Amino acid sequence: MNHAVTIPPDLVTATIAEIRQVTPRIKSVRLAVDEGFRYRPGQWIDVAVDSDGETVLAGYSIVSTPTTRGFIELAVKATREHPVTRYLHERARVGDTVRISPAGQGDFWFEAGMADKVVLLGAGIGVTPLIGILRSIHEQMPDVQATLIYSVTESSEILFRDELECMGLAPNIRCVITVTRDAEDWRGHTGRISHDLLRSMSLPPDALYYYCGSRDFIEDMTVMLEELGIADDRLVFEKWW
Repeated sequence: MNHAVTIPPDLVTATIAEIRQVTPRIKSVRLAVDEGFRYRPGQWIDVAVDSDGETVLAGYSIVSTPTTRGFIELAVKATREHPVTRYLHERARVGDTVRISPAGQGDFWFEAGMADKVVLLGAGIGVTPLIGILRSIHEQMPDVQATLIYSVTESSEILFRDELECMGLAPNIRCVITVTRDAEDWRGHTGRISHDLLRSMSLPPDALYYYCGSRDFIEDMTVMLEELGIADDRLVFEKWW
């Protein structure tokens, strides 16, 4: 989620504590932050770095949970189109500092007490805020029934695949992954998230439905969910550009 905006004046310093290559195109970046840093599951932060003599800014969803004090985790997909992402993938090293938002940003979040059933729909790197929400449900909300439906182009790019499989064993969590390109090593669902796939899963109409991704993905999901009879006030989305 990239932002071409004026640099906010209240950014704070964070130190890169760990960088891991978690898929061929995605790196996990762990930032050491002040113990007082606060955010809600699903929110994002701005990250600012210096590049070619100017300060550049981009927004990334937080995939960690608020129970982990003193650190936050981002999952960043490689692209040549934005200098902050290029920095994080090509030049960033453990011990480097960046500037970030002083707290979590945005209205796309979920906490205990908001609903007892949640459906999370994401495609590609748009799954990142949903990962943060699902991790929180797994950690602290055993009474919340959660379903994650996650579409990805190829099986090697499934973010936190082993963890998702583990969380899907919990009695209150169901994880469904669909791969859009043919792969000999994949035996699960194939193709994009479709009306037929959603209908086959008997999703609860009274759940909160969270979905995040590109403009086209948001528009497609909104139409599909409305066709399934999900009320507008049950739909929560975040559009990336």
